[in-house]
Amino acid sequence: MKIDPETRHQKLAQHIKFHLSFVEVDQVKFGIVTMMFCIYDLALILGLLSIYKMEFLWMVLPFIVILHLWGARLVIKNPYSTQLETVLFLGVWGLLGAISLWIMVQGMSYYNLHITSVIYYILIHISILLLGYIMVKYQFDKYSGDPMKERKASNQSKYYGLLDVAPAMGYIIAQSVSDTVVLKHVLGLVLVYSFTVLMMYIGAKFLHRYFFIKLRQKTPTSRNVKGIAQ
Repeated sequence: MKIDPETRHQKLAQHIKFHLSFVEVDQVKFGIVTMMFCIYDLALILGLLSIYKMEFLWMVLPFIVILHLWGARLVIKNPYSTQLETVLFLGVWGLLGAISLWIMVQGMSYYNLHITSVIYYILIHISILLLGYIMVKYQFDKYSGDPMKERKASNQSKYYGLLDVAPAMGYIIAQSVSDTVVLKHVLGLVLVYSFTVLMMYIGAKFLHRYFFIKLRQKTPTSRNVKGIAQ
């Protein structure tokens, strides 16, 4: 969306002002630690311990190092000096986190559930690509149009079926097995898949938000809104 440089921040619609804001400084450190350890690390450890293959650790190690070092830097630094960087970090965290967890999904499907069907892998790849496209498109659609016009509530019910792919997939597989160990692997796969989708959404949202803010900050009348909190 192109916002007229002469448009004052106060005249923008609420959802536009919200998207141009930063994360509240008193929530930055707690939020980063929580998202890193309670979402990303939990799902990643679940996948690695379930697969128990060192090859998968080496595959995702670059993502782990980048995200943890960057996250640690933001926790140590003064949050007022890293407000825009935090928005970028959350976007990259979602993107890299989703990629690394998606690798876990492949490994858990093959080594734990011994799924070798080509159709299965084609379908889950199509589902994740379609979900990614929908999430990115949603961000662009949400902030297109007149920036001063309040946005009506969107009807996203048509996408709910796609978001239910993971539970549905788990239910179908679980119904075909009676072994408790296999069922445990199915539930683990569904959980990691769900975290993958969640991180994809966060990545799409905050990467769009970062470039949205950067574009707005280039206009002369928007430089005075850099410190606005979410």
